[in-house]
Amino acid sequence: MPTGLIYVLYFILPYISLVVLVVGVLYRIGLWLAAGKGPLGLYLGLHRLVVKPRQEGYLSAVGHILARMFTYYTILKTSYRRDYATWLGVALFHWGIFLLIAFHLHLWLPQLTVPESLMFIMGTTVGSVTLAAGVYLLVRRVNIQRVYSVTINYLDDYVAVSWVILIVTLGLALRLTASSSLFNEAVKWALGLTSFKYVPPPSNPLFYAHVLAVELFMVYIPFAKMIHPFSMPVNPALYGRFEDIEEVRRRVMDKLGW
Repeated sequence: MPTGLIYVLYFILPYISLVVLVVGVLYRIGLWLAAGKGPLGLYLGLHRLVVKPRQEGYLSAVGHILARMFTYYTILKTSYRRDYATWLGVALFHWGIFLLIAFHLHLWLPQLTVPESLMFIMGTTVGSVTLAAGVYLLVRRVNIQRVYSVTINYLDDYVAVSWVILIVTLGLALRLTASSSLFNEAVKWALGLTSFKYVPPPSNPLFYAHVLAVELFMVYIPFAKMIHPFSMPVNPALYGRFEDIEEVRRRVMDKLGW
């Protein structure tokens, strides 16, 4: 790969991706917070599926939102036909992504002495489980009409999961094939980004592809459904009264004249 292109893709683009991610997410959250809440604002929101009917306590609402974020318990509600396979796939996929991101923070914390053998086992195990869960969810999404008698036509519903699968696949392949010296080279490159000093990235095609896929995905997040990890903590359920969803529907329909 030409030196100039490497400089742009692996020194300039990381900063652009980070700025787009942070500014884009904050902008979307700002729009959400400014939106009308409840029946008068005609904003029902995901929280109506999460917060229990007639829930009125602020801390209780926060507890339900955190439970929704980290346990995905709503998938096991009756309305989802208690789909344990989907719940397990979603939990493994999301927690796998969280752990893989945490593992990558080691690039900026080289003082943490973790044995290479342990890093290899943890990375390949979590990566493999995450990949398997992602493939399962993608196949399920393709076959969702057979499972739930509905059809999902939005391209974003397929692109987001496929993109994460690609990132995990490239990372797993890199972990399984890279030499032991690549990690030290990656650490120098990552620390160079932190200090705004250009350090050439490891000369490895899989590393190039993996990092580039992550950078582009960071740009994609604010404009797609993948913004949900950032938007869930500012769920509209934290504002105003927490009403029975049936009562909300009735009042909305009355207001609209339906």
